[in-house]
Amino acid sequence: MTDQESAGQPRRPSFTTMFAIQLGLAVLAVMLGWVFGLDLFGRIEFTLAALNWSVLGTLPLLLAGWWLFRSSWAWMRELKRLVQEMVTLLFRDAPPGTVFLVALLAGVGEELLFRGVVQGGLSGLIGPWGALLAASLLFGAMHALTRAYFVVATIMGLYLGLIYLWTGNLLIPILIHFLYDWVVLRYYLSADRAG
Repeated sequence: MTDQESAGQPRRPSFTTMFAIQLGLAVLAVMLGWVFGLDLFGRIEFTLAALNWSVLGTLPLLLAGWWLFRSSWAWMRELKRLVQEMVTLLFRDAPPGTVFLVALLAGVGEELLFRGVVQGGLSGLIGPWGALLAASLLFGAMHALTRAYFVVATIMGLYLGLIYLWTGNLLIPILIHFLYDWVVLRYYLSADRAG
């Protein structure tokens, strides 16, 4: 038994496990895309405009997050506490570059799966708006640590899905997701070190 387990603290997953989970989502998305005949990589366009839109598209999420984190709502304080504990547990002693790599893999894997496979695959069956809603609800469910987190993640899924619907370029929600996760994880880690 480790010191962490004997002290009643939750066991931290290894960095290899975190990478494997995020990479596994990307592999799952590519496999499902292949099975269902979805050209995921054909929906990724590397352009300067896509990079610019990605940076600009990240700003509203960061501003909304900043506003929510500064709010005095009890549900938001509880969500912030929960996320702070989780980020600290997962990343406090992480080797350099771990946060960057996990955020990047989360952006790639989750967006290929939810925007590329679910939203892209369902749009031909239930229309673009139904597919957007289905992908967003599934995205929220995957992140549902609490009901509040489910709602916040579903709204983020709607935002990312709308951007994908508007641009048709999977690279943009991938980069927005990555940038948002990276900035927020760094924020929580710096708050942990300062506090």
